[in-house]
Amino acid sequence: MDATTRPIGGLSLLWQLMRAPNRNRADLFYEFMGTSNRMAEDCTYLNCGYWAGTTDYRQAAQALVDVLADAAGIEAGDRVLDAGCGFGDQDAHIARTRQTSRILAVNVTPTQIATAQQTNAAPGVEYRLCPATRIAEPDGSFDAVISLEAAFHFDTRETFLREALRLLRPGGRLGIIDLVPLERDGRVDTGGLRGNFDRWAGQVPPANVYGATRYRELLQEVGFEAPVLRSIREQVFPGFRRHIKAMARDPLAKQRMHPMIRLGLRFADIDPYAASDYLVVSARKPG
Repeated sequence: MDATTRPIGGLSLLWQLMRAPNRNRADLFYEFMGTSNRMAEDCTYLNCGYWAGTTDYRQAAQALVDVLADAAGIEAGDRVLDAGCGFGDQDAHIARTRQTSRILAVNVTPTQIATAQQTNAAPGVEYRLCPATRIAEPDGSFDAVISLEAAFHFDTRETFLREALRLLRPGGRLGIIDLVPLERDGRVDTGGLRGNFDRWAGQVPPANVYGATRYRELLQEVGFEAPVLRSIREQVFPGFRRHIKAMARDPLAKQRMHPMIRLGLRFADIDPYAASDYLVVSARKPG
């Protein structure tokens, strides 16, 4: 697949989403994104980045992957499941830096899987087209399960957590980087009408709309132990927003974007994350 493929257009995306209002179609959202609407010229990362000590997008994106790998305690020789792998940049990076024995990276978007197989192939890494909630692997197949900015799409996040618990060996580790509504004074801020629209456009199931408190409870209800949820929104959102604003001023960056995304860049001064928290989640399967 060509490195700048854009498989579906904006009107086609809107039509298909309207035809399936009760189905989660995160795959359509990312097919629309294609490969041309990327955050930088030198990588296909899509994450928001961890901006402590850097202003370079690729460095920030890789630093965020390191935060995730640390949260999951990934070590040499580990078998890792990556749920929602995007274009696979993080899997090639983890395989190289952590010397894993196996990474199974799954995704529901054909364009992203095809691109990952083409551009981010690495020893021991397999890219597979399948949902994160139904993975054809035996119980206890993995030492670590990770997910980077994807679990909010899963239908549902709870179903994924139960699948992750099944797939982990006893004592295996879970690491997730996730976006949730921000909690203020004990109340979950869902963002009002704009929040509802953003979640529909980004295909976030209503069942996944809860804050950190409910997230921790859910991990324990599913069967995980020692859950830790840590907000890093201040290390992520300000730097990412600066990067987006820089893209909005860069003619070359705008040229590679879909017209609908170029339109969105005109509103780069509006904070889309004002009601969002950004969590590093870790937990362990008993045993």
